[in-house]
This record gives sequence, structure tokens and C-alpha cells, in this order.
Amino acid sequence: MLVASLEPEIYLKSQRTQRRMIGVLTKAISAAFDGEVEISRLAGHRLAVSVSAENAVKRLSRVFGVGAVETVEAVEFKTIEELAHLVAAQFGDTVRGKTFAVRPKRLGSHDWSSQDLAIAAGTLLVEAGGVVDLSNPAVTVRIRVVNGTAYLTLATEPGVGGLPAGTQGKALVMFSGGIDSPVAAYLMAQRGVALDYLHFSLGCGQADHAAGIAHLLTELYGAGTDPILHIVDLEPAIAEIQRRVPARDRQMALKGVMYRAAEGIALSDGDTRAIINGESLGQVSTQTLDNVAALDRVIEMPMLRPLIGLDKNTIVVRARQIGTFEVSSRTQEMCDISGGARVSVSTSPGKLRAIMAQVDDLVEEAVMTDKSMRLRDWVPGS
Repeated sequence: MLVASLEPEIYLKSQRTQRRMIGVLTKAISAAFDGEVEISRLAGHRLAVSVSAENAVKRLSRVFGVGAVETVEAVEFKTIEELAHLVAAQFGDTVRGKTFAVRPKRLGSHDWSSQDLAIAAGTLLVEAGGVVDLSNPAVTVRIRVVNGTAYLTLATEPGVGGLPAGTQGKALVMFSGGIDSPVAAYLMAQRGVALDYLHFSLGCGQADHAAGIAHLLTELYGAGTDPILHIVDLEPAIAEIQRRVPARDRQMALKGVMYRAAEGIALSDGDTRAIINGESLGQVSTQTLDNVAALDRVIEMPMLRPLIGLDKNTIVVRARQIGTFEVSSRTQEMCDISGGARVSVSTSPGKLRAIMAQVDDLVEEAVMTDKSMRLRDWVPGS
């Protein structure tokens, strides 16, 4: 049997919020296994998960809201002596020749304490060849007792933690598929935000590649969500920006068109509350503090930037951790439309408003090219 321990943050919420989040988490776990699973509530902020699927531990550990996944054996007992012998039978070979500590927790009414159980089981494990070390044991024997049932932990896998999917509403991710935007998407999903994805096609042939990375993220971490993928063609807008806007201001003009197009698509879905992007302060010319501040005034919808204070190395480390780095590193950089000119790194809000007045008609034209589909229906080439 598997036991999913809730992310501690969940059970610090009010009772009402806990019930809502646990209900959402239970549905997400069921979705992770296509409904072929049995889930029940255990004492101590834990869920028992009975499932026979391949890679069940890994799949369960990737559901947001799960703090850890334990593989456990449930045993029934009547006396402390009987339980101590069951523990020794399970862990005797494991501790032989190693240091160990017994860590019991107990719920219910018993005529003995957790310390009594630790001593009784520990004595038998010493007889099996183990050496007690309560400070730095090589093996920790974890026992959780609930009335007449003991749950012996055989293995533990860390979970992704966070808040259950969708409990903080929905947002639209501006998604290039490069190293940064998948990490930004993951971090916001980990905070309970359900995601839709928006990719701007810039004539660089990256739309299908970006869709594949968004699909990968959804397969790995999207249990309980059903994201929409939007593809918007900005190639005609790029040609017009190059014709209308001085070279030094073109990157900001393009970014402004992206922001407003993203807002238009987000507003067309009444449930979307914010936009997300992968900007990191100072990483490129459009991401200086002055330029980011100016871009924030181009739209009214909140723009969330989970990577804003992270350096590139930190982002790369996280991309490797979540499993997107290898595919993202093959993404081409955004097309440079400055023509080699020195680009503006300090655009004032007033200057950007004036730039946008020259290209604002391109926003509606771009939004009209939007092609959307359920991300889970995506296949290469679609």
C-alpha cells in the first residue's frame, strides 16, 4: 500500500480550506491513475492509496499537494510484544550490521507508550545484528500505530509538495518552450495554479517543439488539470514592427504586442485571473527593471514572474530537477528583430505607450490567428 502525506502547508489552513484542498487533491490523485485507484483518509493528514499501476510511487509523488509517498505494510496486532516481533521480522535483515533508530508514532488508546514500543522493537533488532544510534542512524525504522493497526514504512519518496492543482485559480503562461518558461509554469502550478499555455509563433519553426514541452509538463505534473494550448502567429506582426518602429525600440514593441495579445486571450476565458511569463530581471534587454516596469503598464491583468529574482544557473538547476532541461535546451532563441542596432534598455512608460500606439492594431490581428486545442490531445505535428 502507498500512503501520501499531505504537504504540511495544507493542514495549516482552516478546516474548511483543508477539506476543499483535500477533496481537490483526491480527485487529482485519481486522475493521475485514470481513476483506477482506491483512496481513503488516514489519521495524521495522510491518504491511503491502493493502486497497481506501473511507476505508481513516482506518479503519485508528482501530484501537487503530496509532500511524501511512503510504501507501507499494514499489520494487525493485539499486544506490544506481537507488534515488536512483527517489526523485527520486517526490518531485521535491513538493520543487520548497520546503525538504526526506531521512530514510532501512536494514535489511539494503548496501555504502553511510543517509547515502550521503540525499546521493545529495538531490543529485537539489536538481537538481529543492528546497532542503536539515535543521533545519526543509517536506517530509520518508522512505525505509525493507529489503534490495532501498525503501518511499517518500507520506503519513502519525497513529493513535489505545493498546493493542489487549481485551488488558486487559473492563469495563462506565455510559453516559448525555452529553459525559463517551463520552470515558471512549474513553479506557479506548484502553488496551486491551473495553467493554460500560449505560444507565439515567430517564424522560427518552434511551435510544435514548444507544444511538446508543454505536453511533457502536463503529463508529468498536470494531474487533475485539462490545459488549453494556444498558438498565435506573430510573423506578420514582426514584419510590420520592422517597418514601423525604429530598430532600437523593436524588441519592446514586440514584447508589448505579446503582452496585449496574451491579455486579450486571457480575458476571453472568464476564469483566467493572471498571465505568467519566465522573465528574469536583467537577463535580456527587455527584462531590465525599467523595461519590465514599463511593460507592466501595457496591460491591466496581473503579470506573474516567478523567476524574476533567479539567476540563470538557478533556473537551469530547477529545469534539470523537473525534467525539462534536455528538451528545452534545444529550443532556438527568440528571433532578434533589432537588425543589429543597440536596443533600448530603459524605456519609460510614456515612451512605450507611444511605441504601442504605432502597433496596437497588430494586437487584434494577432489574436485572430489564435489556434487552440486541448493540450492532452496534442500529438507531434498537430
